[in-house]
Amino acid sequence: MLKKKLGVTIGALSTLVILSSCGNQGAVGTDGGDDSLVVWSFTDEIEDIINNYYLEDYSDLDYDIDIVQFPTEEFERILDPLIGTGDEPDVILMEQNFAKKYIDSGYLTDLEQFEGIREGSQSTYDYVKEVGSQEDGTLVANAWQAAPGAFFYRYSLAEEYLGVSEPEDVQALISDWDGFVDTARQIRDASDGEVYMIASVDDLRFAFLGGREQGWVVDDELVIDDLAYELLETALEMNEENLLLDAPASGAAYFAGMSNDEIFGYSLPTWGLNFWLEPNGGEATAGDWRMVQGPSTYFRGGTWVGISESSEMKEEAAHLIEYATTDQDFLERWANDTGDIVSNEDVVEEVRGDYSNDFLGGQNHYAEFADMIDDIEAGFVTEFDQTINDLFLDHALTPYSKGEVEFDTAIRNFRQSVSNLFPYIEVGLD
Repeated sequence: MLKKKLGVTIGALSTLVILSSCGNQGAVGTDGGDDSLVVWSFTDEIEDIINNYYLEDYSDLDYDIDIVQFPTEEFERILDPLIGTGDEPDVILMEQNFAKKYIDSGYLTDLEQFEGIREGSQSTYDYVKEVGSQEDGTLVANAWQAAPGAFFYRYSLAEEYLGVSEPEDVQALISDWDGFVDTARQIRDASDGEVYMIASVDDLRFAFLGGREQGWVVDDELVIDDLAYELLETALEMNEENLLLDAPASGAAYFAGMSNDEIFGYSLPTWGLNFWLEPNGGEATAGDWRMVQGPSTYFRGGTWVGISESSEMKEEAAHLIEYATTDQDFLERWANDTGDIVSNEDVVEEVRGDYSNDFLGGQNHYAEFADMIDDIEAGFVTEFDQTINDLFLDHALTPYSKGEVEFDTAIRNFRQSVSNLFPYIEVGLD
């Protein structure tokens, strides 16, 4: 997932990127080699991993590592024309929404041919490997993190408006979607309409869609899972009853609720705590948050790393991926330094026992997240997700939840929008 957007203009690309040679004073290794391992990314996390961990452990490399970072929204547009041409970067980082497009392309290298990755990934969580595997089961991308989702709520607001505040008691109230909506009504009524259950339909969207059994496209046919229909109705219901603020996702009003008393809670994955909730909540709400699983099991985001088939530095690339995604010493340090829930089950079990988070009032969120991972299913992830998720949001969820269109119109508009972009997909229009 994208944590920061940084950039300078680089040549003919005419876009914002970061180009950096990693290592001491910009140079990797001490042997004066001319080769460079080229890494393309949409997140600055990989630069942190390489500079502050990998190169500390492997300081004698005889090649440079060049990282090119693009904004997430530009990444596919720039990479797509290169796939299959032989001009791809050696190492490609992929976000959940578009990972499958490259994983199933046939242009990534089988990672299991490298003994270190093959053995190290035995402890990688199954859902992470499922996303990183081609349809035939060949692992071509791995990740250093797992990203289960949860519901983060305000402890003091729960105590004031619900009469309970401990995680086990709040979870009992919102363990299914009927309970979630009923609890939202209780908070609205008890606060005289001053407190909303959630800030945005996004607090529903990922939790619902992440529980689907099938993805958007199966055998070139558009599939609208029952959970997508349920999401539409729940979003409309909560909007009509003033149970959600209906703030634009990731906008100023959405984040403002993390530091005031207007929003009861947020549906967020692991990284949402570190990169959204803590920075935006700040001192105003620090220590007053807790987390529970909420009504559903889901995951959101994550970064998968693969090697292009055309790379002439496959061994070097594999060594980096082995380190970043399977090296247990590194992953334990990364977990303790960042709070990230890592993808290695053995490391998670090692870390979870002693973890606590002051922002969450000392709660051991690591253990809570760890208990959620085994129930995650990733079969709904497809190569179309980045585009079709946006189409569903723009043509169905947003207008329908605001009461701007009828249900049948919303669904038809969504189907038509998919057909417009993917004419070969059967969308079910009459």
